[in-house]
Amino acid sequence: MQVRRSRPWARITLIGVALTAVLALVAGCGSSRYTYVTNKSAGTFLKVPSTWNHQKVAGSLAFVGIDSRNLSPEMAQQIAAREWLVTLDASGAANSSLLKLDASEPKGFVQVRKLLPEEADAISTNDLRDQFVDIASAQAAQDAAVKKDPMAARLTPQFLLLVDNPVTRSGGVHGVHLVYELRTTTGLTTIDQTSLLDQDSTTIYQLVMACSSLCFAEHGNDVERVSQSFTIKPT
Repeated sequence: MQVRRSRPWARITLIGVALTAVLALVAGCGSSRYTYVTNKSAGTFLKVPSTWNHQKVAGSLAFVGIDSRNLSPEMAQQIAAREWLVTLDASGAANSSLLKLDASEPKGFVQVRKLLPEEADAISTNDLRDQFVDIASAQAAQDAAVKKDPMAARLTPQFLLLVDNPVTRSGGVHGVHLVYELRTTTGLTTIDQTSLLDQDSTTIYQLVMACSSLCFAEHGNDVERVSQSFTIKPT
């Protein structure tokens, strides 16, 4: 009877294929789908998909909630030194603009700013709600439109408040989380806004993302995960 001998090179080939597969699996496990955006000095971080672009912004673009036209050069410099702001863009594009309401992919920013003394003395939760849109006025206008023409106002709403939740975090951090739809000249947009204060109301923390409502219907889960990862541990 003829004995069939195994071929050493065949065993080596099989071992090589198996080793390649294992290495590929290990590499895949080691690669992260997310990256962290952090401000260690402010104890602030969040987690975004690794395909998103994020970049720090300085100068007049960073004056969120402040009309820089009314600032002296000295005051502008003082505020810029008190603020940290990073833009977020799901498209991966490097763009320093903060929001694009008709974007086809989520776009926004995360902000930490030490408030000026006069701001800290006066700021309230309602002020946090109205950082970008006067929520009460927008809701009142929508309610009035519904009373006037219920069908038309509901078919083409000017404003819809989808989420309105108070937020309480450890260390006395508090504020609001809002999600609302707003009709603009480019169509219906959805804004996800988290605006928070530290315990002494001296620092504001904000995470704001927006895109067209059609985009939000597709990418809303990504925005929600980023929003849920927004962590503040005041130092």
